[in-house]
Amino acid sequence: MFGLETANATTWEDFKDMIKEEYCHRDDIHKLENEYFELKMVGSEIEAYTKQSNDYTALCPNMSRPMYRRIELYIKGLAPEIRSHVTASNLNTIQPIVRLAHKLTDQAVEQGKLPKRISATAGTSNDNKRKWEGNQSKDANPTQAPTQQRKTDNNKGPQQQGGYRGNHPKCNKCNRHHSGPCGKSQCQRCNKMGHEAKDCRSPRPAGQNQQ
Repeated sequence: MFGLETANATTWEDFKDMIKEEYCHRDDIHKLENEYFELKMVGSEIEAYTKQSNDYTALCPNMSRPMYRRIELYIKGLAPEIRSHVTASNLNTIQPIVRLAHKLTDQAVEQGKLPKRISATAGTSNDNKRKWEGNQSKDANPTQAPTQQRKTDNNKGPQQQGGYRGNHPKCNKCNRHHSGPCGKSQCQRCNKMGHEAKDCRSPRPAGQNQQ
């Protein structure tokens, strides 16, 4: 063990090397290095290949230093359809090379030189499946069709319909809905409009009310 000052002065790369020496067996590291060296891009799966390359870079830093070794290993595992184009770019950093490889892979897929990505096809299929299942769940309790809804409304009684729903205008004299002149005359009992004497609810005739 070392003191606090020595620990604070230790770089992150040296610390990772110490951890690997302590907990990683040399045979395991050698196996990872072989897998890293033999890593190949499958079809047009550039995303999966880039992720695996980054993982092996972190696990096997000795094979990725200096930067040109990291670039050589990445280009070495690319698909032959795009490898020569990436090599001809003469880029010196890994990020532009990765972006170029992704762009060339998309172009190769569009031109039919590489198969479509399995991950992209599976993602589209799953999205369509989720959309379909979502629509099915929404249609599980669908609202009534317009024709059925109109039939249901027509079969409802006046109380359920909430009042008059016809096309006749409302008369200002009798407060009823009809067309043409109002057929209701003035009540002979209370002298009010809107009803007849037989339907009058006034307790007394108009003359007695005035007295």
